[in-house]
Amino acid sequence: MHRLIPVLVMLLFLARPAGANQAVTGTGNPTQDVANVQAAADQGGLVILRGTFNFGPDGRVRITRDTRIQGEADGAGEPLTRIIGGFWTFYSPLPVKGAPPAGKGPLVVVRSIRFEGAKGTPLHFPHVGGLDVRDCTVSRVTPQELPVKWAGGDTLRFQAGVVVGNRLDSPAKPLKNAATGTIRIEDNRFNMTTDAPEKTAGYGIVADWTWGADMVIKGNLIHKVSRNGIETLDNALNDKAQGAIVIENNQIITADSGVEYPHKYGPNGIEAGWYFDTSGGADFARNNRITLTGNRIEARGDGSSGLLLYANDIVATCNDIVMGGGSEARGIIQTGSRGFFANNRVRGQARYALYCYPFEALTATANTFAWTELGDFTGSTSQALLGGTANVIIGAPPLLLDRGKGNRVVRIPSCVLPEIDPEGESWDFVEE
Repeated sequence: MHRLIPVLVMLLFLARPAGANQAVTGTGNPTQDVANVQAAADQGGLVILRGTFNFGPDGRVRITRDTRIQGEADGAGEPLTRIIGGFWTFYSPLPVKGAPPAGKGPLVVVRSIRFEGAKGTPLHFPHVGGLDVRDCTVSRVTPQELPVKWAGGDTLRFQAGVVVGNRLDSPAKPLKNAATGTIRIEDNRFNMTTDAPEKTAGYGIVADWTWGADMVIKGNLIHKVSRNGIETLDNALNDKAQGAIVIENNQIITADSGVEYPHKYGPNGIEAGWYFDTSGGADFARNNRITLTGNRIEARGDGSSGLLLYANDIVATCNDIVMGGGSEARGIIQTGSRGFFANNRVRGQARYALYCYPFEALTATANTFAWTELGDFTGSTSQALLGGTANVIIGAPPLLLDRGKGNRVVRIPSCVLPEIDPEGESWDFVEE
């Protein structure tokens, strides 16, 4: 319920009298289409987009006021409004690039729009006080070149369906209050196919460096990512200890190969926690709590992982992971501590299904892995590896390599309690 209240407040705040609603119809002329949508966004409130818009190779609408941008949809909910091209097509800029903003950003809603052929990403929100992206389709994203040195050269190709936070816009450091509030990314479709996956950092959803965000990423279809289907990294609690992340019921298929940056393991289904500053994942005062449930992931690369996790206190339940047989692939990688993993399923073939091992500030201690279904999994090295301390596997014992201390397997099957019959007779002891 605590997540529902901020969403209702955001939608009510964006509501306007019918006379204030603005409708814009696409012309197919990039100069005119960008100018028309920008003029409507400058007024804020509800902006209804109809038809097909052409933003050219570099068209961009800057959103600085509370704005709801609504496309049209058919009876099945498929978006009819289409925007072709653009470079960071919808963009909420920081007041001063690289500096923490003095106040919260705009409340932004984007609904029922088909984005085709944008450069970099069509949806880029470094500065928001709340965000709702829903029922949109993104395809044919053209990678942009980032000045990043890596093994493949001095520049890195980047593409994403949606980006939240300032990591792409101001990559030097996280900025307090840049992206905060209630963030919901739900029921979208991201087709991230690229002609050069080994040279492209391709993502479906990136939400890094948010501040006190209450985030829900749910029900999205993400196809052929070359880096991470969903990435939520280094998201901090605010000064009032507010913030939570729920990643639920998404369907992700990775590309068969991907870029080996920032490390060789990929492409991955979901990467979450703290990677740029792993001490944050071990700091109870900073670590934004993460829950992952009901996600279905096909990880097809040689070094892919289904869940790649860098934080303490993660809860992961009922995720279904299918591995494509990579020699370095792993189903679930946990580096943090006190995680609770229950009723997940790993199928297919990989090096390991479960891999629990310390990484930098994260010590892989006291995790619980309960009733992981491995009946259809083949491990090329083993089914599980425990490298931390005091971790517990509950259920049927997997083929296990134990390289830690105090780890154990508890052979207890899952159970169903008998139903309670309130009409049944109780048993009374009768003394003879």
